[in-house]
Amino acid sequence: IQSGDKLGYFAYVALTTNVAAAAGALGGILTSWAVVRKPDLSMLLNGVIAALVAVTAACGFVAPWAAIVIGFVAGAIAVGAVLWVESIGIDDPIGAVAVHWLAVVWGTLETGLFALPALASNLATGSGGLVYTRSAHQLGVQALGVLAVGAFTFSASFASLWTMKRIAGIRVEARVEQAGLDVSEHGMWGYPEFYIPVPGGYGSESQAAALSPGMRHHATTPALAEG
Repeated sequence: IQSGDKLGYFAYVALTTNVAAAAGALGGILTSWAVVRKPDLSMLLNGVIAALVAVTAACGFVAPWAAIVIGFVAGAIAVGAVLWVESIGIDDPIGAVAVHWLAVVWGTLETGLFALPALASNLATGSGGLVYTRSAHQLGVQALGVLAVGAFTFSASFASLWTMKRIAGIRVEARVEQAGLDVSEHGMWGYPEFYIPVPGGYGSESQAAALSPGMRHHATTPALAEG
């Protein structure tokens, strides 16, 4: 692929991106099967997301076989990361931190491993990856980028969240958190099929007077359906 062949290059990027996503699905489902002894659909989906995150940096510079490796490893990482983040008590119910954080580190570093020298020189200013050049130069550049971006992101996020916490707070009440922000903020359940009403609980009919009109409608709907 030459630098002037834009149409062919876009097709190549689409190819590597999609094969990585497919490999991420396999990595996620197989790893969840091995670790938690069941094929967890949510882990499969997390594996796809992690693979797409990981291959973003490299999709224009690696061969399809490398994209498969990148995606599969990212899918496996996603499973371990979700379980690890949950075990240390970080509040990440949908796995966003786990899937994006570690996957993007892997995705940035693997460009320094698998980048094709021809694509790197024709389409960018870097060199080939360690696998092809036996040189760790590009890998070192990628690692430096991870450290620089990570330091900036952590510092900026910490400063912003610390300021918000001091001024207005960044966490809702425990009862609101348990019920879900769909109820308190929007007056409806995001997943009504999974809702189990608790007498006297937040969002129950006994508290309908304190809820928005929309919430009162949703709170009484199950009773009407049963009648």
